[in-house]
Amino acid sequence: MNDKNIIKAVEQQQQEEEDEKIRTFIKAKKRLTQMRKEKEAETHRLMELRRERINNFLSELMKQKSDNEDLIIARDIAEAEALWEKREKEKYEKNKAELKAIEEYRGIVMKNKEEEERQRKIEAKEHLVAVIKADQIFWEHEKEKKRKTDQKRREVQDAHIKQIAKNKFHAKQAKQAQLDYCRRTEDLVAEKEKEFQDYAREVIELESESTKKHIYPLVKSVKGGPGSGRGPALTNRGGLRPSYQANDFSGVQLPSYNSQGSKCNNFQKSKGRLGFTW
Repeated sequence: MNDKNIIKAVEQQQQEEEDEKIRTFIKAKKRLTQMRKEKEAETHRLMELRRERINNFLSELMKQKSDNEDLIIARDIAEAEALWEKREKEKYEKNKAELKAIEEYRGIVMKNKEEEERQRKIEAKEHLVAVIKADQIFWEHEKEKKRKTDQKRREVQDAHIKQIAKNKFHAKQAKQAQLDYCRRTEDLVAEKEKEFQDYAREVIELESESTKKHIYPLVKSVKGGPGSGRGPALTNRGGLRPSYQANDFSGVQLPSYNSQGSKCNNFQKSKGRLGFTW
């Protein structure tokens, strides 16, 4: 029983010692934390104080420098303004001179343009007059050309009409001469035929009364008509009997036929002379 109490008392004492160590450690840790914070605060205060001193020093320097710079800036500004005024004055004078030169040049240009426009109008008027005159000359020339062409055409037409009338007149004269010739020929043939018929009739009557000869050839010759041809008698040509030639290289007169039969028995040859090819 005593041993247990002793062990329990020893354990309790050890526990209390452990707790004391823990409390001491916690206190020490808190103290260190407090000291670190105080040191950091002191360091911050010193830094702020040092920064404030530096700022004050810099402010003083900046103030002095600012005063000097203000003087320099004021002087520079005055010089710059004087230079600017000088340049502006020079620029104004230059612009004024340029504007004056531009106005003078513009006046010269306007005057030249007015002169050119006046000259252009004069030239345009002269050109228009020349064109009108040339056009008038052209149309007069065309009118004269048309007049000559019309006159020449009328002359050609008149000559053509005269030539046609002359040709008609000559043709009419030639036809009339041909008709007159045919009429005279017919009259002459009729007269000769009448003389021949009278003579032949006398011969036939004389032969028929005095002799007993065969007079048929004489009668046939009398009825044959003038012309000595073998073709049909042309009643409008005084009973003239023309000759008809064969249509081949021989050119002989076509044969005649009578009631007693043909004297030409070669029909193929006669057909060729007549112009038949079949």
